[in-house]
Amino acid sequence: MKLTKKEQIEQKALELFWKHGFKKVSIDEICKKSTVSRKTFYTFYGNKNALIMYLYNKMVNEAYAIYEGIIQSDLAFSEKLEKLLNQKLESTKNLSMEFIADLYNPDASELTTFFNGIIDQSMKFMRDFLSDAQKKGDINPDLSLDYIMFMMQKAIDLCGTQELMSMFPDAGTLTRQLTQSIIYGIMPVKIIHNS
Repeated sequence: MKLTKKEQIEQKALELFWKHGFKKVSIDEICKKSTVSRKTFYTFYGNKNALIMYLYNKMVNEAYAIYEGIIQSDLAFSEKLEKLLNQKLESTKNLSMEFIADLYNPDASELTTFFNGIIDQSMKFMRDFLSDAQKKGDINPDLSLDYIMFMMQKAIDLCGTQELMSMFPDAGTLTRQLTQSIIYGIMPVKIIHNS
């Protein structure tokens, strides 16, 4: 099936953003790769930031639909958690370190505000999931949920530091290490594989 011009723009922009980050990618480059004119680009998007926010929001909404299905399933908590982690790893496996660095770039104020809203939504989603699990006895009842969420937020904040990013070859490895350390600590665990 042939893609519409809008779909061509979105597909090529996504490939470029994930590989190079969004700061280095120009509208001209997106148009060239999409084989559309600038006029066509502006028919659908007011600017590059609008396209970035549209694509990221679409990706997040698709992920939340999958996460919600996992959480509502009859699986045991540990299986739900593993499936959620695998989904998170799958959704971030193609992100470049450049993309992550751009997310935390203080010069991108409009995008920073947008991404912070997504993070807030994600943290609320995770808090609700963990709170429910703790009430059911699936999480250590002695751990403060506020503490868990605080540590998760600090880990997210660290993702934008050059020091942390330089420790990992790619965004997928960073995501896996960070997530495993928060969920499992330093105890040996079953290796999480991308499914």
